[in-house]
Amino acid sequence: SALKRAYREKLANAAGEPILFVHLHGNQDLLQQRIAARENHFMPASLLTSQLATLELPDSDELAITVDISGSKEQVIQLILSQFNTETL
Repeated sequence: SALKRAYREKLANAAGEPILFVHLHGNQDLLQQRIAARENHFMPASLLTSQLATLELPDSDELAITVDISGSKEQVIQLILSQFNTETL
């Protein structure tokens, strides 16, 4: 995962070209519900709290967009695409 800035920097450096990171933002209750609804997923819901504690939100100088995930999958995809289309790489 790219929870920390240092991890994102390492990924970007290894790629050798710009990487646009998409930060999917949602409140803990929503995230907990969605994780619990997954079947056969590698990350147990019990890790959510520690993952959120580790998360370093992207800074304004990073190539990243933040997308609210409170909508449907289709709405989230549309938000990503609309922001991606306006982001300059």
